[in-house]
Amino acid sequence: GSLKLKKPKGLFKKKQKKKSKSKKDKEKQPPNPTTDDDTGGGMTKTEAEKRFDEMQKKRKLEHIERLAGKSFGDRVKEFNEKLERTPEHNDIPKVGPG
Repeated sequence: GSLKLKKPKGLFKKKQKKKSKSKKDKEKQPPNPTTDDDTGGGMTKTEAEKRFDEMQKKRKLEHIERLAGKSFGDRVKEFNEKLERTPEHNDIPKVGPG
């Protein structure tokens, strides 16, 4: 079984449960205005934000299509070629005379 730790009495208070509103109170409240965007709180997006979101979705789809067209072997080969082109960063450069 699990360990049972001793807790000093009086340090930890039990939390009281909040009472839920009755059905009548819920019916009296007006419904929240819904918007077609993803942000909560009734905020509307500006034109620039809408264009930004569209471009992000477009780039993401292009990236997925590019990856889906290649097999795992092709991706490994491409990655190895990329590593061959890059310089070695682990080499210790010579500094000073000697």
